[in-house]
Amino acid sequence: MSECAGRRTIVALAVAAVAAGLAPAARADDAAAGAAEFKARCAACHGETGAGDGPAAAALRSPPPDLRQLARNNDGVFPEKVLETVIDGRKTIRAHGNFEMPVWGRELSQASGDADAARRVSAVVRFLRDIQQK
Repeated sequence: MSECAGRRTIVALAVAAVAAGLAPAARADDAAAGAAEFKARCAACHGETGAGDGPAAAALRSPPPDLRQLARNNDGVFPEKVLETVIDGRKTIRAHGNFEMPVWGRELSQASGDADAARRVSAVVRFLRDIQQK
C-alpha cells in the first residue's frame, strides 16, 4: 500500500469512528426534540405518553387513539410513512381538521419544502416509534 493510500485509509477510519461516536448523541437529541414537539402539539389530546388520555380528550367526539399501539394494530409494523403524512397534513384525519388548523399549522407542513418542518415531523415519528408497546 502506498503511503498516500495508507493516509487516506487512516483518515477514512478516523472519520467513521467520529461519526459512529456522534450517532448516539444525535439520536438522543432527536428523541428529546420529538418528545418536546409531541408534548407541545399533540399531548393535549393524545396525552404525554401517547395513551390517548390528554386533558382535551374528554371533549372530543371521537376518543384519540392510543399511539403506543400503532405497530401492534398494524400487524407489528410501525406505520412510519403514514404517520409522516398525517403529522405534516398531507393526509387529513377528521379529528385533526385540515392542515391549516392550529392543531398542526403550516409549520409542520412539508408541502412548503421547509427542511426544519421535515426534521420536526421526523423527530415526532421517531418519538412515536420509541413509545411503541410490544
